[in-house]
Amino acid sequence: MPADPSQPSYEQLLALNADLFARLDQALGRIAELEADLSTAKCRIADLEAQLKQSSKNSSKPPSTDGLAKPAPKSLRGRSGRGPGRPAGQPGATLEQVADPDVIVRHTPEVCAGCDNDLAGAAEVSVTRRQVFDIPEPTVVVTEHQIVTLACPCGHRTTGIGPAEATAPAVYGPRIAAIGVYLLHGQFLSIGRTADALRDLFGLPVAAATVTAWVKRTALGIIEQVLPVIRDRIRQAPVVHFDETGMRVEGRLAWLHSASTGTDVLLTAHRRRGAAAIDDAGVLPGFTGVAVHDAWAPYDTYTSANHALCNAHVLRELVYVTDTATGPTADLATQAINALRRLNRLADDAHTGQDTANPDALREQQYLLRSAVVLGAQATAGRDGKLQRKHHALFVRLRDRRDDYLRFVTDPAV
Repeated sequence: MPADPSQPSYEQLLALNADLFARLDQALGRIAELEADLSTAKCRIADLEAQLKQSSKNSSKPPSTDGLAKPAPKSLRGRSGRGPGRPAGQPGATLEQVADPDVIVRHTPEVCAGCDNDLAGAAEVSVTRRQVFDIPEPTVVVTEHQIVTLACPCGHRTTGIGPAEATAPAVYGPRIAAIGVYLLHGQFLSIGRTADALRDLFGLPVAAATVTAWVKRTALGIIEQVLPVIRDRIRQAPVVHFDETGMRVEGRLAWLHSASTGTDVLLTAHRRRGAAAIDDAGVLPGFTGVAVHDAWAPYDTYTSANHALCNAHVLRELVYVTDTATGPTADLATQAINALRRLNRLADDAHTGQDTANPDALREQQYLLRSAVVLGAQATAGRDGKLQRKHHALFVRLRDRRDDYLRFVTDPAV
């Protein structure tokens, strides 16, 4: 039977089949490319969404960057089980009477409220004491310093030496200058409002330029006389907190470094952020106490100190994990948060003398923290995308530097 010319030949079918396989290979290759692009896009979207979720509550970003869409406050304290009010053992702020008042005013009745008899010479039954704390009416005291020149019989004239503040025929004294600087830099009034306050309170017509001159004079005095004392006091403290933040100085980026204790704060500005600025501040080099700081690497290069990593920073980082991760990763971050909070509560109670830290409770919370960070590091070990790599680095840091994060548990001074 002759071949049907409408049907393809065997050779044509082979060619068609080869063409279809080639197109299939191209399609499969394209699908693989699209899947890879989709995976990359998903990671990128997750990273961008994570950036949008960053705020001052879960990262080191300052509150000023939160904008109008400020996140609802998230307290990391939890329920303490304590009642309201001042905890037992802590000093209060209630105004209390003094044993030796400056002025005593007796209010004695003259006639009887029952029969209108004269009470002169009546027996005193009791005295109720009520003390009113107030300040005297502000009064400006003008002191005239007369600088006398005397002539010696030898012909030489000698002039007396007046106080340092008496530099002109009429000047403001150091107390009013101190109040002005305090209002400006302690209460953050503007220069104009500071001058207004001095005029309203004391009746002194202080010019804005005068306030500026007071500030400059005070700053020089602080640099020359006060800062060395503060620096030495901080260097000798058993525990010092360190931090740094960016700011603008004369329109350029600079870094503000702080070293602080419960009583002293040293702030220094530097064009650089790293070790050069820390060395210039003059506290951490050679410091042998406990340095409390975040996980910024340059701090760890100062090996003469013991280091305690800041739990406030790491709690914000863990909150960020709960905000941006799902499943086991978020659950493990929550477990770590709860363990750190409970450890802090146990340590606080022990430090304030309200309770003795229960060793079993401490071990339990330390175990929960350790298991959370170890499992968290394993769960994020794939490090797929920038976000998961960030989560992984956090869990690894908590695992590897556990002793530094828990120094507040082992060292009562922290």
